[in-house]
Amino acid sequence: MKTNYTTNKTLIFLLMLLISQSVYGQFKTNRDESLNRNYGNNMVSSQIDSFDTKHYWLAAGEVIGTNLTVWGYHKFLTKEEWANIDFNTIKHNFETGFQWDYDGFEINQFFHPYHGAAYYNSARSNGLSFWESVPYALLGSFTWEFFMENEAPSYNDIVNTPVSGIIIGEISYRVSNLVIDESTIGIERFGREFLGTLINPVQGVNRLFRGEMWRTLDKVKKHNVVTSISIGANHIFYGRSLDNNHLYSMFRLDIEYGNKLEAEKHDKPFDYFNLHAEENFTNGDNITGIFASGVLWDKKIDFLNSNQSVLGIYKELDILINLVYKLSATSVSGQFTRADKLSGKLNWQNNLGLSVILLGATNSEYSDIAGVNYNQGPGVSIKMSSQISLADIGNLYFTYRKYWIHTLNGVDGNEFIGLLNIGSNINLFSNTKLGIEYLTYSRFGNYDNYLNTFTSNSAVRVFVKFNI
Repeated sequence: MKTNYTTNKTLIFLLMLLISQSVYGQFKTNRDESLNRNYGNNMVSSQIDSFDTKHYWLAAGEVIGTNLTVWGYHKFLTKEEWANIDFNTIKHNFETGFQWDYDGFEINQFFHPYHGAAYYNSARSNGLSFWESVPYALLGSFTWEFFMENEAPSYNDIVNTPVSGIIIGEISYRVSNLVIDESTIGIERFGREFLGTLINPVQGVNRLFRGEMWRTLDKVKKHNVVTSISIGANHIFYGRSLDNNHLYSMFRLDIEYGNKLEAEKHDKPFDYFNLHAEENFTNGDNITGIFASGVLWDKKIDFLNSNQSVLGIYKELDILINLVYKLSATSVSGQFTRADKLSGKLNWQNNLGLSVILLGATNSEYSDIAGVNYNQGPGVSIKMSSQISLADIGNLYFTYRKYWIHTLNGVDGNEFIGLLNIGSNINLFSNTKLGIEYLTYSRFGNYDNYLNTFTSNSAVRVFVKFNI
């Protein structure tokens, strides 16, 4: 799908998530305290998957309607050439089959998944479960690729749109449900419904037409969520050179939905997920970062006499975008997590993960030669992390990610990307921390027909972190 999006819309998406968590945090404490007093045994256990009826055909109609609406906008208002379709273009698409497209990095790696999230939520907000909603994301992408454009269907779109769209869709579905509270009335209710619709427009429209926006029901018990925002400075040294550097303003949102170690409470996919989203600003450049991971299956295991060990399978999406380096990876990851209590106040948690990258992308010095400004392909990644926490003091942590992407579209070869993050948070007040981080981003390009390349950048961050 060809559109003229910019990375500013990524910021809008992140801000909506931030505001939603602020609203949730603002009202959470007082309402939780009065929960049993006001509602007693009438409290509903969860709003997730609490529909009385599943509307399979309505969900399918909304998927097709979404495609017709987007196509109609570009056909009749912006008059895009690719939107000129007829039976001959449809026949041509089936005869041609899949090819790689050459849309920009932001369009293919973020906005197509965002479109896929709309397909997914057409089903999710009509009462279907996680796994029942997955085929609708595939249906939406398939019908768009073959019927709604006069260009050949795309390999990368048929992966990025539904597969990455599922993780964005499920997270936006659950975050919007954190905001919505049908026991509230008045201006608070209006604000919650409005914000929930911004986060998950498909669910908002369905709630509007079903009359759910103004119905009053008992209080719903919300999922346990830990949310923080960080504001500070990000100083990047390109090529690790002190002379070539930029100072960015940093804004970051972290959401941990549930507890990763409480596998016994994870009955459904994404009953645990974490989201790290950030935007960095300077004159002439923004840096966007999104790292999301949601559980598909997990189980507690007894490992070296510890019952705080979890083995699981997770769906993950990693995105980094700025003028100098770009990276995206949609993957399925197997992970082992273990926590140890070293003393009364000292805790140590470690994580090791191995991921299959279904589709990854990164820029390189030679990618423009192939007619696209980044290389794409499948691959593998590993992730290691460790955190030591001392109660009343703070924590010390590191995370290392290594990606291998084998190029199928772009300059023939292999890309190896490494991300290292070492940091510490020191408690200032009950919900406020002072943080400092050192980061490196390195990329080694091993090419079949060109000279190999190596680039490396480093950064130092100082920020204040607020739990909300």
